[in-house]
Amino acid sequence: MLPKDLYMTSLLRNVMAAANCCLVYIGTPHYSPIQNYWEPPPHGINFTQATRIPKRIENESSEMLIEKQAILDVLLDTRIWGEKYITNPFPYINSDITAFKEEELKHFKKHFYISLKKYQAFRDRVCMPEAY
Repeated sequence: MLPKDLYMTSLLRNVMAAANCCLVYIGTPHYSPIQNYWEPPPHGINFTQATRIPKRIENESSEMLIEKQAILDVLLDTRIWGEKYITNPFPYINSDITAFKEEELKHFKKHFYISLKKYQAFRDRVCMPEAY
C-alpha cells in the first residue's frame, strides 16, 4: 500500500465528484493499485487515509526517521520544508510541534540538513544531472 497511490486515488475521487468529465493519465505501475483502492461512495478512501503516518518501527531512533526523510527528499527532489503550509517538519516523531524543546528541534533540523547534503552529494556522484 503506497501512500502515493492512496493519495492519487483520493485526489481522483475528489476531482470526479467536482467535475462533469475528466481525462487522467496514470502510469502503468499505479493503475492496478488505484483500481484496487477505488471504492464507490460512501466508503471510498479519503485524504485522511492517504496522509496517515504509520506507527513507528520498534527501536527506530528519531535520527533514523529524519535520515529516511532526507533520503526521500533527495530521491523525489522535493523541497517540502520550504512550503509555507508546513508547520511541523517532524510529524512522524511527534504530531505536536509545541512538545519539542527548542534545542531538540535545532538538533533534528541540523541532523536533517547534514543527511540531506550527504545524500545529495552521493546522488550527484552516482547519477547524471538529467536523471533528477
